Amino acid sequence: MLLKSEMPQSRKGSRGKPEKGVPYRTGEIGSSGVLTTQARRSAATRSALLAAAKTVFARDGFDAARIEDIAAAAGRTRGAFYANFASKADVFLALRGAARLRSVRSLRERVEGLTAEPARYEAAVQFLMEELCDTQALLLQIEFKLFALRHPKRLVELAGQHLDVSTSVGREEMQDLFPEKVLTVQQDHEITLSLEALLEGFALNALFDPSVLTEGYLKALIPRLLGQILPRV
Repeated sequence: MLLKSEMPQSRKGSRGKPEKGVPYRTGEIGSSGVLTTQARRSAATRSALLAAAKTVFARDGFDAARIEDIAAAAGRTRGAFYANFASKADVFLALRGAARLRSVRSLRERVEGLTAEPARYEAAVQFLMEELCDTQALLLQIEFKLFALRHPKRLVELAGQHLDVSTSVGREEMQDLFPEKVLTVQQDHEITLSLEALLEGFALNALFDPSVLTEGYLKALIPRLLGQILPRV
């Protein structure tokens, strides 16, 4: 569902110490193991650009959003943007990675105290029903995929990056809770895109005509459809 496994909003940990698992350039970490002043500034710039991108994407949509507007909203230059991100798609995927990490950790909090498989399954279904309500994120994701389709030379690259950020976080954060569910990469990708197709399609069409796809209808239908996608023991 909703890069590498996580594109954090800031590469700086607490008290300016390096964040575990985040790569740093030579010279960014001082002899005491604390980030240098330059590294802290770089992390602050990246964080500001991510926050600005989130605002601009929400306001203008993915396709209409401009790098100049993201940089200006962050109070940075176009050069500062390109020092942190290769493209508009790159910053979108970074936001997607951070959002995915928050989402998976929220799901983990719900299921880690449950031992019965049916209870865990129901918690996962309820969580996905709530994800359906985040229509802004789902519509942006649809826009991103349409952008990729309009740029066939980048389609394979962007699809691969999207699947990477959508699946790697889940594997890292949830595998210990479901050790019996060992999926191949292909199976993981199939489930991920199937869930996205379900959530994106219903989110789009429920907004298109809410008098037909009512909340009650969706609550009755979607759990049954999810039962055909989610793996069960």
